[in-house]
This record gives sequence, structure tokens and C-alpha cells, in this order.
Amino acid sequence: MVARQAGQFICLYSELTESLAYRSLSSGARCLLQEMMALAWPDRNGRLAMSHERAAGLVRCTKKTAGTYLERLLARGFIKLEKGELWQQRLAREYSLTMVTRQGRRPSHDYLRWSEGDNFFGTNKKFAGVNETPELE
Repeated sequence: MVARQAGQFICLYSELTESLAYRSLSSGARCLLQEMMALAWPDRNGRLAMSHERAAGLVRCTKKTAGTYLERLLARGFIKLEKGELWQQRLAREYSLTMVTRQGRRPSHDYLRWSEGDNFFGTNKKFAGVNETPELE
């Protein structure tokens, strides 16, 4: 008799792990991506609140390093910024994963179109704009 496992299952398809964008990530950025995937229940994708402090705690690094990981995930098309932070109200930025369905929409898989030198977040942006809420496609 096989014991039943409790909890959520994270599926890493070879389409994801063999992509050029995934292979270009550091192990820490890959770890943060997997932590975010664990948080992305079908009804929560698009509302994944992730501050640098929370990300740093999940992957056990500094806040500055966690910010770099988030920046790389944005630039390579693994995550999208859905809502900017409101630091006065202590609200973190909210993200969506591009490999997971969101509000009934099919995943965009932006990371599959990434190539060296591309930046899906924007050419002039180093990181997310304050209080930005991008329009839905």
C-alpha cells in the first residue's frame, strides 16, 4: 500500500527546464521561481505578493540578492508585474507566473521567446515602477 502525500505538487515540465531562459538563471533565481510556483494556486496567480524581504526569506539570501532574482525573472519573462507596491500601506508588489493559467486565460509562456539580451520588462526599466498596475491583455 502506498502512503498518500499531503500538500501541493509542483510540476516542472521539460519545456520550462530546457528553455534558454531557464538555463540562463542562477540557482538562486531558479529556487525563487519554484517557491513562487508553490504559492501559485490556480485562483491566486496574478495576486502573488512578493516583497524583497519575503523572497529573501524563502531562498535564504539578502534582500538585495532577492531583488536581483526577481529582476531576472521579470526580464526573462517568467513572471509579470500585476500591481506595484504601496509601501505606505505595507503592500508588496503582486506578480503572475507566465507558465500558469490566470483568470481562465491560457499561459503566455513568455520565457520561451526570450533570447540573450532580451528584457521582457522593458528596455529602460531596472525594476518595477512604483504603483503601476499594468492593463490585462
